Amino acid sequence: MTEPNEPTASARRNPLIWIVLIVVGLILFVLLSGERGDVPLTLDTGQQPIAMSGAAAPTDVVGDANNPGDTDDSTSADIAIITNDANATTDSAGAIERSLLVPPGMRARQYIEQLRSAGRPYPLSEVFAKAQQYRSEGSLADAHLLYFFAAREDHLAAMMTMGEMSDPVLFRAEDSLLDQADAIQAYKWYSKAAELGQPKASQRLDDLGRWAKEAAAKGDAEASQLLLNINR
Repeated sequence: MTEPNEPTASARRNPLIWIVLIVVGLILFVLLSGERGDVPLTLDTGQQPIAMSGAAAPTDVVGDANNPGDTDDSTSADIAIITNDANATTDSAGAIERSLLVPPGMRARQYIEQLRSAGRPYPLSEVFAKAQQYRSEGSLADAHLLYFFAAREDHLAAMMTMGEMSDPVLFRAEDSLLDQADAIQAYKWYSKAAELGQPKASQRLDDLGRWAKEAAAKGDAEASQLLLNINR
């Protein structure tokens, strides 16, 4: 009596098997579709493929040209732009202009070349004013070169500046254009300025002489050398 019931049970099991297969197929389809969410896109610039995930791509990865601090530190190594053209312009792709940094002293050298090309008499007051401007901006190399140029051309204010920045009596590392004081150079510039009639230079020489005597007594070799120059 059991034989007639077996085909009926088998027929009931077959639909369940198909339902299970359909559910498993749907699950696999969903999983495989999720893995395809990050699709590598290759730009026409010849760079390596960039993976684009669900997050939107940044529209300005290089930051503000006038505010370098706006650039995300985590991506700065990948977005650095180096160019050999100091006058590079913005292209149609939206690349931001970048210029090479000017080496220390380069502006002063170029300015001095222009002055020499134009010939004497040099506008020494203008040169000194430009040196003062560079110094206030923190461009110490440019300022030092222009002070030196003007001082060699007998500009009194430039001579005094050269002497004062080297003077061990006045030297302050945070304000100086030099790494350390140089008493011999200070004496040289003060002496030259005094010869040209700068009264303040004579006072600076007196102060420098007193410093030399005290420092030489303590074993300062530079001070001893300076005393020899003073006593010649």
